[in-house]
Amino acid sequence: MTNPLTHISRSPRERVIVFLAFLSSEDCREAFRAKVANEDWAAALLRVWFDEIYTPGDRYLEGLKAAGREAEVEGFMAAFTPEERAVLTRFHGCLELRLDLLSNRTGGRGFIPENDSWRSIVRDARAALSELERDPDRLQGLLAALVQHMAAPGAVLPWRGTIE
Repeated sequence: MTNPLTHISRSPRERVIVFLAFLSSEDCREAFRAKVANEDWAAALLRVWFDEIYTPGDRYLEGLKAAGREAEVEGFMAAFTPEERAVLTRFHGCLELRLDLLSNRTGGRGFIPENDSWRSIVRDARAALSELERDPDRLQGLLAALVQHMAAPGAVLPWRGTIE
């Protein structure tokens, strides 16, 4: 069996699927929490979505993205069907709305409390993932590989090189 994490850095589609699977998995989130130096692990994880994964977004978790990213955005968009792009746009929009509501209560987008809003983010990630990856066997294999990957000593995030 091939490792489903092998080619994700080359494909925007696989990076999105792996990220959503990671966010949807309690085991992966717990492993991330144990390894990340930042006490607000949820914000650190969501920063990856805004800053690295979802290239069509016009802002980072904190701050605006620079202009001149057209080729990167076009490559991202080409990896998905129009229906899938709608799913991702909806997920991203809900995520931005929840973060904006949370930041008004907590003093910034860099802190994500573990509450109903966080649980809704995880539910939304699960729903988006089910629309993008409909093969339950592949998804089960991906989740197993993610959990195994994160349990290894010195594990790095599967879509990039380091855990901060």
